[in-house]
Amino acid sequence: MTSSQGLREQRDALIARDGPWTGAAMALPDGSSTREGVLPGDDNVRRIIQVVSDLSPKPLEQTRVLDLGCFEGQFAIELALQGAEIVGIEGRELNIAKARFTAEAYGLERLTLIREDVRALQREQLGGFDVVLCLGLLYHLDFPEVLRFLERLSEVCDGFAVFDTHVCLRRGRTVRDGQRVYRGQTYLEHSPRASASKKQRSTWASLDNPNAFWFTRASLINALADVGFTSVYECEAPPEPSKRADRRTIVAVKGSHVSLRTAPELAARRWERAPERRPLPLLRNHLPGTDLLKRILLNRRAGRG
Repeated sequence: MTSSQGLREQRDALIARDGPWTGAAMALPDGSSTREGVLPGDDNVRRIIQVVSDLSPKPLEQTRVLDLGCFEGQFAIELALQGAEIVGIEGRELNIAKARFTAEAYGLERLTLIREDVRALQREQLGGFDVVLCLGLLYHLDFPEVLRFLERLSEVCDGFAVFDTHVCLRRGRTVRDGQRVYRGQTYLEHSPRASASKKQRSTWASLDNPNAFWFTRASLINALADVGFTSVYECEAPPEPSKRADRRTIVAVKGSHVSLRTAPELAARRWERAPERRPLPLLRNHLPGTDLLKRILLNRRAGRG
């Protein structure tokens, strides 16, 4: 850890060379910030760290975490400060240099930062992790490479994975991977004329692929089940009031499929796919909940009388 003046000089030199931090501001140990004049903190950071803390079966000090596409390092650095062992992988030198600066400022010894393409992820190289973070990354990958990436992510995940990602709110188009069908929308990441150097400087876009595929929410759930996750959940709290409707926080658990002793025939039955659209119930007397709806309607009518 360096002096306050030395830390600010290093920060300013890094900004002069690579440009400013563009993610959420991070407080530095001397009381300054990675972004002067910007209040450190982000609702998304609070949500993700709380989710990891709440769902980890072991204390964070005994938890091994992988942060894929770690950007400027805030989630990895925060978890390392909380005591976890972290490996952060980032494909752009512009980003990982900023992450290294902040990690060194805090003197973090349990944080390892690697410059690498996350699509090359292999368990043989890194081992397994209790928690895998995939934040702001999945929607930058195109189809079908996004499925190959999810397969590799599942291979290194021994506990649960947290995704913070955009989803397609429309039905989009149909894509296939073998017999499996998904829906979503293709989005442009880079101009076809963009040079390799320009792509490297576009830190809020894909590493190099010109297009990306956004799953619908249902298709994302199906994809996670297809690659081996046994249950999938969506996080709503801690709240993120400014979060857009097409951005979701999803938790996928890598467990074991259970066999029900009271319904053994279910063990041999394949899971149904999550539907893109759920059927709306009709108001018929034999449907559960109809009596409740009738009571609500009668109460409203009585109130107008």
